[in-house]
Amino acid sequence: MSEKIKKHENSTHLHNSVELALLGTVNIRAQLDSAYWRNIQQHNDTVTKNRYVQSKIIDCIKFCGAFELALRGHDETESSQIPGIFRELINSSAELDTTLSEHIKNASIFKGTSKEIQKDLLECILEVCHEEIIKQINRASYLAIIADETRDI
Repeated sequence: MSEKIKKHENSTHLHNSVELALLGTVNIRAQLDSAYWRNIQQHNDTVTKNRYVQSKIIDCIKFCGAFELALRGHDETESSQIPGIFRELINSSAELDTTLSEHIKNASIFKGTSKEIQKDLLECILEVCHEEIIKQINRASYLAIIADETRDI
């Protein structure tokens, strides 16, 4: 008889008794799980938005580089009438893009328009270009180097 009682205690009967006692009460574990996943989703949304804004800033830098335009002007302040090509390009892009516009208006920590950020992004772009050139050289069967000199300077 004692074996059957122990078997009965370990059966689903005990589990069902606990579930019945908790019926109608708040499941804290489920609430914590949903808050955890909400926080992860908010973080992922923020990262996605930041990456999008960063890609737009990089596109503006690449545009200036493609046409050999100077990034900075003489006066980079917010009140400047002539802020420089890069800042003007960012402002023009922000007029067409609500996400970029919100970022430029509301960003308090990272706006992406400072000269330090521009310099860092240019260094990153240069590093990527160097890596790509090295890959192309390694894949090539032959390599030719053309050198030119200017004695008159």
